[in-house]
Amino acid sequence: MVAAFALAALAACAGEKKSALEPTSAVPAAEGQVRSERTEEGNTKLEVEVKHLAPPAKVAPGAEVYIVWAQRDDKTAGPQNIGALTVDKDRKGKLQTLTPLDRFEVLVTPEPSANATEPTNEPVMRSHVGP
Repeated sequence: MVAAFALAALAACAGEKKSALEPTSAVPAAEGQVRSERTEEGNTKLEVEVKHLAPPAKVAPGAEVYIVWAQRDDKTAGPQNIGALTVDKDRKGKLQTLTPLDRFEVLVTPEPSANATEPTNEPVMRSHVGP
């Protein structure tokens, strides 16, 4: 019974993929990682973690928050706002969210509002999620 539970737990973790969240020259000291996993419902569960990320206002005038976007690989639609990445006083941030996409680029941009419907600034970090 214990062995079966251990195998099930291992199988659940086996589907998780990790990729580096690469910084641009706007935030060269920043580091980040994206963990992704397809759910049984067909969504992609994402966990975005960053550290050493400067406050958004220091990167773009008027920016209050970082937004995480999902841009389809086929670019048939514009980037989708999938959540705000709040950076704390220690310059660390984390976002957990779901998206129906399975192949996409993750972009992080400094924005004036968490309700942004399209990026208004260039990405400061990026990664790719997909099989």
